[in-house]
Amino acid sequence: MISRENGFELPASPKFTDSRKYFFTFIALLAALFLIYSNSFYGEWHFDDSGNILDNERIKINTFSWPEIHKCIHDNDNKLWRPLSMLSFALNYKLGGTDVFGFHVLNFIIHYLASVFLFLFIYNTLKLPRLKQEYENIAYPVALLATFFWALNPVHINCITYIVQRYASMAGLFYIMAMYFYLKGRVDDDKKRSIFFYSLCFIAGGAAVLTKENAAMLPVSIFLFDLLLIQNISKKDIKKYIALSFLPLLLIVIAGFVYTKGFSNFFGFPDLLSGYQYRGFTLTERLLTESRVIIFYLSLLFYPISSRLNFLYDVEISHSLFQPWTTIPAMLCILFLLVLAFYLARKRPLISFCIIFYFLNHVIESSVFNLELIYDYRNYLPSMLLFIPFAHFIISAIDYFSYNKIIQFITALGIAIVLFGLGDITYSRNKIVSDDVLLWFDNIEKAPGLSRPHTSLGAFYLNHGEKEKGLKELKKATVLNNWGGSNQSEGIQEYNLGFCYFIDMKNDLAMKHFRKSSINFNHVLNYIFMAKIELRQNKIKKVKQLIQDKLKENPDKFELLELYSFILWKEGDIMNARHVAGKCLAKNPNSLTALQIMAETCRVKNNYTGAIAYWNLVRLSNPQNAYANLAFIEIYEKINDKKMLQQEITLLLTLKGSQTLNEYIHNLRKDEALLVYVPTIDHLSFITEKSSLF
Repeated sequence: MISRENGFELPASPKFTDSRKYFFTFIALLAALFLIYSNSFYGEWHFDDSGNILDNERIKINTFSWPEIHKCIHDNDNKLWRPLSMLSFALNYKLGGTDVFGFHVLNFIIHYLASVFLFLFIYNTLKLPRLKQEYENIAYPVALLATFFWALNPVHINCITYIVQRYASMAGLFYIMAMYFYLKGRVDDDKKRSIFFYSLCFIAGGAAVLTKENAAMLPVSIFLFDLLLIQNISKKDIKKYIALSFLPLLLIVIAGFVYTKGFSNFFGFPDLLSGYQYRGFTLTERLLTESRVIIFYLSLLFYPISSRLNFLYDVEISHSLFQPWTTIPAMLCILFLLVLAFYLARKRPLISFCIIFYFLNHVIESSVFNLELIYDYRNYLPSMLLFIPFAHFIISAIDYFSYNKIIQFITALGIAIVLFGLGDITYSRNKIVSDDVLLWFDNIEKAPGLSRPHTSLGAFYLNHGEKEKGLKELKKATVLNNWGGSNQSEGIQEYNLGFCYFIDMKNDLAMKHFRKSSINFNHVLNYIFMAKIELRQNKIKKVKQLIQDKLKENPDKFELLELYSFILWKEGDIMNARHVAGKCLAKNPNSLTALQIMAETCRVKNNYTGAIAYWNLVRLSNPQNAYANLAFIEIYEKINDKKMLQQEITLLLTLKGSQTLNEYIHNLRKDEALLVYVPTIDHLSFITEKSSLF
């Protein structure tokens, strides 16, 4: 019979030492997590992945020199921006480019290590002198069960399979590492070892803060951990800890100072609380709504069935305490849980700390700051200790029924079924989250009134050449007009519509949408496309001034450099066009426009070897590039390379299909004002003389 007295070990088994317990736990966690995430390693890029990784030139470093690292860890306003997260993305890009596999593998490793350190922290916490009497014999099964409930929970998929939310999982890893190292340093009698662990705690804590801002609550967590679980709470202790709280508060202030560039010029605070004018809700409405969101998070963590899991949630904004009516009950529920936590602080300090830890680590993302209302990846760190009381209850129930093997077996079987169910839901959900189309179809099915999934699905169709389907989804999003409180999302919608009309060369409609988009979505691509529309109307001088101004604001944006080099080319300033194109290629070696400018400047100067080299680079990026094919035909005819000329003419036959040569070239010249190389029938008329097929 297994019970508290024998440490829940099988009577016939040998002594299960700590080293064996650790080994079993680490292997079991690895096996379980690998099984449920094995179908996610080739998951596609989604949503914010583009802006933060795919289109982020700052992470595309060539060396680990300080200038490149400095560029990587600062944003466009030269503010420090989640430096360790960005460096990890840069490392992935350096090793494997934009291949998703490497990014997913590192995300998985981070989650696995977070699970390992969570187990170590819980297990060692339960053996603290203040908790030892009640928990020592059940420390291992409680720690193991609580860790598995957290690690397998499908709510955390968006921290692991959704690549960019490495922000949350990496911060969670460093955070729990810091807590564990503090615990080890605090209880170690050897002074040297204690200092060593405290040093590791400081390093891990700093790493957590430099990964994501919400880790700034770490000093408070450590402070409360020590007060509740190591010390006996008394008036004397409380006074002492209030005096010592200066340092944790100072660390939080320093973290805020660093991330907001000196609180935006010394305590103006615009970065902290500004921006609500761009939201669909006020500060008060956000605070009211977050009470309901927090309760929803709790329900989701304990009841994470597939039908409730989503990527973007359609949450109704609380306009007052009674609209909707669930606002008041949610606030009362949170108040009750917090009062309960403080009430239990002396008699049940572990339960008290777990409750406080959850709410404390939601403070930054679920309070006054100008963030979107709901994302379930925000639960990754706050929920780490949430399952300890639940696991304790289950293990206590097994102990209570130690007199009855059948009931114990049924209880254990029930736990196994729940864990298997969590793993199965996570595995199934990963199939959806790994596929861009499935993700948005699933989101539309579960939140049919939300505009943003339609916008994202529409953007997917547009990027894959399915213009009609894309426009249909974008129009649905406009009709619904429900952006979940995000005006920026409405701006993205307008950008996508503008892009759709730009492709159709409906310039007035496209310009209208790009201008509307730029109000709420201050993205450089809006100005790029507005400039291209002006170029179609031959307003070169006006466009040149616009792009020069934008380059002063965003000197690192290769899209602006690319367009500026093209403008110089159109003006006939060939040498400056080549110089700027070279700078552009230093930032993005695959820029087709810059490569074409380099190729054509070589050809103008009769440097045909250089022209061929650059057009080959164009073809390397785009093997079926029609302009490269025609440019090669002109060059090989000029240098009388008959063999290569015949190869290119054969390729031309394939590319043009059933069109006549005139029709083919006419179609390629439809957007002539935006072409570097403009093919003409006069320059290619010799082809008809060489082949009867034309």
